[in-house]
Amino acid sequence: MQKFPGFFRSIISSDRYKDIDSVLVVMHANVEFVNFLTALGSVIRVAGVIPKASSKKFANLNALKQSYPVYDIDRESILASPTKFINTIACLIKNERFVIVDMGGYFSHVALDLVKKFDEQMVGIVEDTENGHQKYETLIRGKNAYDDLAPVISVARSPLKEPEDSLVGQAIVFSAEAIMRSHGLILLGKRVGVIGFGKIGKSISLSLSSRGSRVDVFDSNPILLASALSLGFHTSSRPEFLSSVDVLFCATGNKSLSIADEIYFKDGLHIFCATSSDDELSACLRNKVGIASSSAREHTCTIFTKGRCVYIHNEGNSVNFVHGAVVDSFIELVQGEIIYSIGSLHDAPRNEITCLPDLDKKFIAEKWISHHQYA
Repeated sequence: MQKFPGFFRSIISSDRYKDIDSVLVVMHANVEFVNFLTALGSVIRVAGVIPKASSKKFANLNALKQSYPVYDIDRESILASPTKFINTIACLIKNERFVIVDMGGYFSHVALDLVKKFDEQMVGIVEDTENGHQKYETLIRGKNAYDDLAPVISVARSPLKEPEDSLVGQAIVFSAEAIMRSHGLILLGKRVGVIGFGKIGKSISLSLSSRGSRVDVFDSNPILLASALSLGFHTSSRPEFLSSVDVLFCATGNKSLSIADEIYFKDGLHIFCATSSDDELSACLRNKVGIASSSAREHTCTIFTKGRCVYIHNEGNSVNFVHGAVVDSFIELVQGEIIYSIGSLHDAPRNEITCLPDLDKKFIAEKWISHHQYA
């Protein structure tokens, strides 16, 4: 058995995983994956790792491949060839009982077909992100009565994820500020906009505000917009919002920008995304980014529209990966919840999304605090 950090050891009991043989993992292949995969691999065979597209550019994939089978595929390829994807899964998991750790709903597009093919071999899915949670919600709402979905446990809305979300928002602003400075610019004095006032969008807005920026917020959800207004942020209609900002942060995970929005963009607009480009930008806009000329500045591409120049950073992917996307040991809280959730899939109901009970979350938090000697 592999050795792994004390925190993970304190919450893992092999009995919880005795009827699970292997796991397929979608994850960011950054510096924080080693301990998590080592802990997982101590009780379940890691049959395959799918690195998220937004992290691959800055990841050491060779190091990952030395220890685990890496299946390098993106969401668009899964959508284009679902049968090929399912056949590859069959080769990876063989005849084993397996679980999926998803990030961003990669498997939501084939989840019903997986149950049809693998039946009771498929124990269930643990989803990590809010946009993935929403994809599984959409799947459940739209499926036929005779379709069967394996249990789904989501950690996306867990309080244990809040420290990570807060730190990710701060990291996104840190990276954006560093990139702006490489262009000879600073955020202060710029009109800054944030699309999406979920957990990460809120963290971005607060971090920008603490730097003295004027922050305008837009969200299609009036409840979240009311929350933004109560904290002193500004808002306006979408056209007015888009046409007024000099710097734009996109944090919805749900196609916040499309090619139709270009008519509102200011000349010299800088765009930073908080998640993968295929989640945040429409296909037409991503295509335009794909063929755009690279700027003289690193991590920046330039698109031209209506005679105006617009800068899109890190190809529309999560900009925090430019500087490592590190959130330190706080990432262990949600990683621990993911591992613990895998052991709870046996008792989770089918055809709905559930979460861990609060008592389990408190247990994980207490072990984490004790291990890191915060108490």
